[in-house]
Amino acid sequence: MSLRVFRRCVAACATLVGALTLPAASLHAQTGIVTGKVTDAASGVAVAAAQVQIAGTNFGTVSADDGAYRIVNVPAGTYTVIVRRIGYQEKRTPNVVVRDGQPTVTDVTLAEAVNMLTTTAVTATRNQPEKVLDAPAQISVISSERISERPSLSAADHLRSTAGVDINKGGLVQSNIVTRGFNNAFSGSMLMLQDYRFAGVPSLRVNVPFLFTGTNEDIDRMEVLLGPASALYGPNSANGVLHIITKSPFNSEGTTISVDGGERSVLRVGARHAQILTDKSALKLSGEYMTGRDWEFQDPSEPALFPAVAPPGRSGQANIRDFGIERFTGEARFDVRPRDDMELITTLGYTKIGNALELTGANGSSQIRNWTYSNLQQRFRWGRFFAQAFINSSNAGNDDSLSTSGTFLLQSGQPIVDKSNVIVGQAQHGFDLMDGKHVLTYGVDYIATNPETGGTINGRNEADDNVREWGGYVQSTTKLTDQFDLVGSARIDGNNVVDGLFFSPRAALLFKPTDRQTFRVSYNRAFQTPANFAFFLDLVRSRAAGINPYDVRVQGNPPKEGFQFRRDCTGSAVGSLCMRSPFTGGGFTGVNAGGALQGVFVGAGPQVTGSLRAIITGALQQAGQPQATAAAIAAQLAPGLVQSAASNTPTAQQIPSLVLLGNTLISSSEALSDIAPLNASFNNTYEVGYKAFLGDRVNLDLSVWAQQRGDVGLSAAQATPVVVTAPQAMQAYLTDLWAPIFAGAGLPAALRDGVVAALVNGAAGQSGLSALPLGVVTWDESERAARSIYATYQSASQESIWLGGLDI
Repeated sequence: MSLRVFRRCVAACATLVGALTLPAASLHAQTGIVTGKVTDAASGVAVAAAQVQIAGTNFGTVSADDGAYRIVNVPAGTYTVIVRRIGYQEKRTPNVVVRDGQPTVTDVTLAEAVNMLTTTAVTATRNQPEKVLDAPAQISVISSERISERPSLSAADHLRSTAGVDINKGGLVQSNIVTRGFNNAFSGSMLMLQDYRFAGVPSLRVNVPFLFTGTNEDIDRMEVLLGPASALYGPNSANGVLHIITKSPFNSEGTTISVDGGERSVLRVGARHAQILTDKSALKLSGEYMTGRDWEFQDPSEPALFPAVAPPGRSGQANIRDFGIERFTGEARFDVRPRDDMELITTLGYTKIGNALELTGANGSSQIRNWTYSNLQQRFRWGRFFAQAFINSSNAGNDDSLSTSGTFLLQSGQPIVDKSNVIVGQAQHGFDLMDGKHVLTYGVDYIATNPETGGTINGRNEADDNVREWGGYVQSTTKLTDQFDLVGSARIDGNNVVDGLFFSPRAALLFKPTDRQTFRVSYNRAFQTPANFAFFLDLVRSRAAGINPYDVRVQGNPPKEGFQFRRDCTGSAVGSLCMRSPFTGGGFTGVNAGGALQGVFVGAGPQVTGSLRAIITGALQQAGQPQATAAAIAAQLAPGLVQSAASNTPTAQQIPSLVLLGNTLISSSEALSDIAPLNASFNNTYEVGYKAFLGDRVNLDLSVWAQQRGDVGLSAAQATPVVVTAPQAMQAYLTDLWAPIFAGAGLPAALRDGVVAALVNGAAGQSGLSALPLGVVTWDESERAARSIYATYQSASQESIWLGGLDI
């Protein structure tokens, strides 16, 4: 059978099916005919085998070799005619009126579908389609064809071969994605969008692709904008934008079911259904269920048993990692198109991770249990006007600090309580001037981040940790000549927890010698604001143990305040710096290690006595004494040793005070700087790029760039110096203090000297009192400050580094 005969048979069969599927009652109704011709919009040549469908009905056919089509027995009424053909864009013709017994002629012209030369993206302009060739930045587009060819467990799997994108894999599903370097665990340095809404976890500002809603089958394309984007997107986009765009139900009607399986017990079932309900409305549903087993690794920093500080339902129990992975996600979308240039899109998404592992960085790995993520979004577009509002919500599965049903840290057993949300409103509009030679786009944003951590992550800051951000922008594109375009953007942003306004300009000059190549030169200034936790975190990293009374606590840097150290104490060994110590009552005093050392023996007498008894017993046994004898001598001597140390205050010469911040010795008050409040950081990027389409199969996109980065050094680091003393000085002092006590005990001189040396080395050595902070140079007036060594976030806005690169 020839191709021509086959096409005619298909057309005839489609017409017959349309007639046979009429309801019985319609056979007696008034009917008409829809007829016309389908042609190529550019050449006018007839388009054969195009599917012609009357929306909302079963009436349809395909066009013949000459482009003609004919649909009969159509009930009288007003319809939308839809024409589709592979290689062409779908064409919808609304308001086609069918009258009784009359033919309605509806000719249709089809435009060619997107190809490499005409590939469009919306990320460079935020909302309006623009040819990638004309974009003033480097953009990669991962098409639905490429996506459908690659099985994936998360969106990150589709980016592996994209230039300039760095993916740090932490297991089957754990991924951190950045552009142009600086990757790290729990990364949020790249703005990730899904259908124009944020896709990160609200209060933590971390990107977890495994939490994204929707399915692989529903992704239409992914767009990656390399480099800064603050001029349009504002905060949190200084290092690029990843935009995942899903399929419209109007353009992808039908049902898809996928089943994937593989190593590590992976099983994934995905389903998607899209249906056009009327010529003005359509519905889409998608869902996915996935299970697997991650690679097994035991972190030596995780204890075998959960510590006492864990919730009662977990404390003391075996700490066993669960390597199983389970995830469910679903999304529903309803589209309404009241007219050709207007659409309203409502989306509801939900993801639940029943079980997985996620690396958090400073706090080690977390065991994810019952973490849910949901979003509700309303979009509206009318011509060049675009507006949307959405809310993203996160719930880590715990109700409070005693819950054991949700996500927790494997090092401490502490539950993560996160019931946060972000509420966003955005609007954008644009228009043409000078007969289309000048295009102006402008818009506004409002972002409200509302953490709710049940007193766990944000601790005392829980009642005052909301962040409000707002901004406005304008972008102009001017066609200087047929070959030169000038693009300029500017944006102003504000933030209720950071002082000042942030200005982000962008400028680009494009030279297009032909319609298949573009040269560009650009400059971008982008800003990054610290994440919510950098201001409000209040979390114990490690608890006090033994005679050590200090918790190590990570605390956010108070908005617009920072921290100021006390510098008005008299008698301080280091300038006028003040310290606090639980061994001296907890109040502010001058730096004095000697007084604090005496306080150790006063306040921790029972624990110190027990430790000294164990050291003396071991030393005597090592010297050949029977265990019972050694224990009796130790029991007799230890209380007197503690009493002698508790009754003597060492001088500054005997116990010199050393102030250490990490490994840095603070020798004067001026050597310790106050901690400034956090500020926004700025990146300046200079870029030269070239895009070209070589023939029909090769696309070249090259960028050479240099960047001055200011968003460095914002990890939490020790902020409060500790007061210690040198081991040698401690040993000399205790030897002088305790040697006479041993002499009075009647021990032989050789034995006595050996036991004293062992005792002093054990009590005052690197793992003894010399390692114990005797005080903390701190800022807080609360009692807790005397018992905490703080780490916090410090601004690096005055520092920057230069780097450069080539993406091709």
